[in-house]
Amino acid sequence: MATTTAVSRFFAGRDFTVASRTVIAGLRVEATDGPFTTGSGDLLRGPTLSLVMGMAGRAAACDDLEGDGAAILRARLLSASADRLRRHRGAGRAR
Repeated sequence: MATTTAVSRFFAGRDFTVASRTVIAGLRVEATDGPFTTGSGDLLRGPTLSLVMGMAGRAAACDDLEGDGAAILRARLLSASADRLRRHRGAGRAR
């Protein structure tokens, strides 16, 4: 649990290789199985590992999450995924 809590804090604190801090902006994130909490706003709660996976961009992790923030996170992740796909397709045509 200590390791996943540390990873949660890392992802919540910065946009590193993924926009983890951005996708949870405006959400109150709470682990149901450990001490991790951060932010304020609509509640997003669930197992620490599922929170980490959600912050890392995995929309499937939202199945394990609850609260009004779960739908918000899923929408943000799916929107970001669609944006990446559009950019990728556009880059392929430019060649």
